Amino acid sequence: MSSTDRQLGLEERFGRFVESLPNTEVIDRLELPSDPTRRRKADYLLGGRSVIVELKTLSDDVSHKVEAMADHHRERDDWPLFYGTADVRKVLAHLPDGEAIYGKLVNALGRSVEDAVRSAEEQITHTREVLGLPDAAGVLVILNEAVEILDPYVVGHRVARLLRRPRTGNSASEKPNFVWLLFESHTMGKVAGMPAAPSILIRGDGASRFPWFDAFHKDVVRRWAEWNGGIAFEGNAHDPSKIHFSPMKDVREPAPTRIPRHELWRRRYRAYPYLRALSDEGVLARGADIMRRLMPHFIKGGPGYVPEAVNPLMEEFTHFQEEASFRALDLRDMPMHGGV
Repeated sequence: MSSTDRQLGLEERFGRFVESLPNTEVIDRLELPSDPTRRRKADYLLGGRSVIVELKTLSDDVSHKVEAMADHHRERDDWPLFYGTADVRKVLAHLPDGEAIYGKLVNALGRSVEDAVRSAEEQITHTREVLGLPDAAGVLVILNEAVEILDPYVVGHRVARLLRRPRTGNSASEKPNFVWLLFESHTMGKVAGMPAAPSILIRGDGASRFPWFDAFHKDVVRRWAEWNGGIAFEGNAHDPSKIHFSPMKDVREPAPTRIPRHELWRRRYRAYPYLRALSDEGVLARGADIMRRLMPHFIKGGPGYVPEAVNPLMEEFTHFQEEASFRALDLRDMPMHGGV
């Protein structure tokens, strides 16, 4: 890929990549058989017409829906009190009906995902019929370049449910055999010093008809990684809910030459989260202990602000805040008297 291509957005860059693959056809450029109903078709034929690909890009920021959900519940007595931002799943885990609320939230966030899947079903099915390709694998590729609220877990959860849904007889369209999630909005950390962009393949009910597809897909993933100047790394996590997805901008944004002291402390902790091994109770006890040691410096008659004493304690407290936010701990559970 040229340096110019690297400056392109994900959708255009992926389109150019697909066209570079051997035995690829762009369906819009083909002379298709007559179709009086002018039904919409898929985007690409790959592997000598053995694979039909429809490409969809997530572009709607639905973060306001999360805020609306939080506003609806935050006055509850059991709504956790925490510092900063926290993973919504971890916040809802504190609530007895948190799982049900999260299910409704996923449904609300997943409307654009559902629209993409249902549209792709029609386009892939129409392409099979018009071109006479009943044995071609149908693949939906979902790209996400910048919508942070739609992380791979939320999108994957919604897609999996749609692929498992029973047919009602209202549509003759076939469900995709495979859905490939390709996200540059999030990262799973770094591999060889480079951001690890999620690439997740979800298999539909008809995937078993295509035993050759796994090898085909792995080859395409490898080529895509190399096209972008990276490497393909295969993980072993079978439960996406156990994977920590972070916004890509957190690892791509260059470090400023000068940053506030509290931000430096946060970065130090993220690089070495030494409280991670403690239990939730242990983390809360650590926070209470830090507050106990800080308190004398902020009360009348105390020693006052003594930088060499207060700054290390403030850094400790910032580390505690980072860990508490990571776990979405309810700070009302913090013990009244500190201890480690």
